[in-house]
Amino acid sequence: MNIESLRAFHRVAETGNFTQVARELFLTQPAISMQIQNLEQSLGVVLFKRTCRSVRLTSEGELLYKYTQQIFGVLSELRNAFQEIGELQSGDLTIGATAIMGAYWLPFFVNSFHHRYPRIKIRMVICNSHKLADKLQNGELEIGFGGSSSGHPTLQQHFLHREPLILVAGKQSALAASHRMLQAADITRETMIMREQGARMTDKVAKWLKKHAPRANPPMIVTVDNMEVTKQMVIDGLGITALPRHAATRELENGALVPLPVKDFSMHTNYFLVTQPNTTFSRTTRAFLSTLFEHGVPIAEEMLH
Repeated sequence: MNIESLRAFHRVAETGNFTQVARELFLTQPAISMQIQNLEQSLGVVLFKRTCRSVRLTSEGELLYKYTQQIFGVLSELRNAFQEIGELQSGDLTIGATAIMGAYWLPFFVNSFHHRYPRIKIRMVICNSHKLADKLQNGELEIGFGGSSSGHPTLQQHFLHREPLILVAGKQSALAASHRMLQAADITRETMIMREQGARMTDKVAKWLKKHAPRANPPMIVTVDNMEVTKQMVIDGLGITALPRHAATRELENGALVPLPVKDFSMHTNYFLVTQPNTTFSRTTRAFLSTLFEHGVPIAEEMLH
């Protein structure tokens, strides 16, 4: 029993005409008859009652026809599904990202992709850089957007963007109102609202303060694992924070946050597209990377094919 014999049987059952089916399948009538005979021998049954004027299904033929309807119905659905995937009319896109990349850098590109391919289901997995690298290493994700994954040397990092870090305060803050160049020692006297110890940005600021205000006591730290909450606490006057400039665009424009001029505070954070080496991406992932490329993001062309 093979799929071609089943296809020949299925079409003869539907049309009752060996000659018509032979034309459809680009075979001779004897070849179609031979396929039916081989199928009958394989199953040990007679499938058709043949007369000089007609071809009718036997009860066994009726049973097999019910199954071939299911078989070729599923094959038709499968063909249509993959055609839609090929045309990006259906499918899934999963993007891994750190919180800052997911909240402040990626939305523009996700929105652009969604408008072009509205039937693609989009899922964004948000986690820190270490967990993101783990998920990529384990094959749970195809692509991830975040900071350096130097702890996973087998992963490939593709540089995307360098963003300056800025120190900000609420507009009612005394530091914001002073309108003077601040020193590192001024910062140590403030409450700083930051990510947990060990987070890349928190460690950078701690090292900077230790270098530029070595004799000062370290500032009081309030740890918050959410950038939006951090910004709101700063706006409400509970302290100051350091963050990537693009994470505060809206609040800087409306004046809710004020950038603090601090002597020698010149730091940045790098963002990367992280992947497994030699990955063959799905159609939806390639389409998303193409969206980034079209908007000027430095995506290597070999990743798009």
